[in-house]
Amino acid sequence: MRVSLLVRASAVFAAFALAACTGAKVARVEDPRLPQLRAMGFRVAVVPFRASAPVDGFLTKSLGAVGEVLALEGGSNLPERDAVSAWMRRDVVAWLRQSEFDVVEPWASDTLLAHVGFDAATMGDPSRAADIARALQVDGVVFGDVTRWNRSYYVVQSTAEVGLSLRLLDRSGAQLFSTERTETIGSGVSGGPTGYSSALSAPVQGLSGNVLADLTRSVARNAAMDLGGTSEEAARSQLAPQLSVVSLVRSKDGPVGSGEVVEVVAVGTPDCEVRFDIGRLRVGVPMLQTSLAPDARGDRAVYEGRYVVQDADPRADFPLFVTIARRGGHAQKSRYRWDGELRIEGALFPF
Repeated sequence: MRVSLLVRASAVFAAFALAACTGAKVARVEDPRLPQLRAMGFRVAVVPFRASAPVDGFLTKSLGAVGEVLALEGGSNLPERDAVSAWMRRDVVAWLRQSEFDVVEPWASDTLLAHVGFDAATMGDPSRAADIARALQVDGVVFGDVTRWNRSYYVVQSTAEVGLSLRLLDRSGAQLFSTERTETIGSGVSGGPTGYSSALSAPVQGLSGNVLADLTRSVARNAAMDLGGTSEEAARSQLAPQLSVVSLVRSKDGPVGSGEVVEVVAVGTPDCEVRFDIGRLRVGVPMLQTSLAPDARGDRAVYEGRYVVQDADPRADFPLFVTIARRGGHAQKSRYRWDGELRIEGALFPF
């Protein structure tokens, strides 16, 4: 009886202490000129995000579903903090592309900045906004910082929390927009009624990677829509198709020689036009939809494409890109880079 009373007392304490654990906190400042600038096609670059969240909040290794998302999205070979910030940056870019902003392709801006001497730290430094804008010939620069990405557990209560800071600075370094957004989901006593039988299992379910992954996407989406001045309904109506997997099928390690096949597989939005590029060597190689997997979160299609290496192809390393677009003349496109380099070795070039 005493143990039961102690557990019940602990639950009551958790309910009072964490009663407001589910919700969102937003602090937003917008320059009154921004709507007009957006309407004029304000060109922005979204630089690599920082991650100032507490170190002990990064749980990708202990939350399987989040690890799977990072593997599918790319960047699973990065340190956990960098992988999560890269993931949120990609989602912010995807949603900003549905706004009136003209968004520079991240791989292009990263490459150009690296070539002119910026490293990962200085790319994400707001004090360098004017220098970055000048180097990229853009009107403004978007900086991001993952401020929270963790969970807590209190007896019969769990919370998952994600926070993101976004800032838009113009070519002079003046701030046009900022938002500090933190969203929290609770499970257990203060997250919603569980009943006595499920009171101890609900917090564990609340810690699942799916919850944290969904919350991460929610924060990135909502922060980007605040910046882009778009509603979720309007953004989704013109949302560009997405790929969750881009992979190179290898029968062996090493280069792909003359007569051998470069086989590319991608998974993403169904019924789209998908093509891959081997650097500038071969551009627009078509990929066919070969299967469809129904999913409650949206059907996913598998696309496959092949290229046979020619004798006249040079011996060199090439980046591999895959582009997906809805069918139609002026459809929105999304472009992805495979995480690696493809070595091609044609037969006619000895060097």
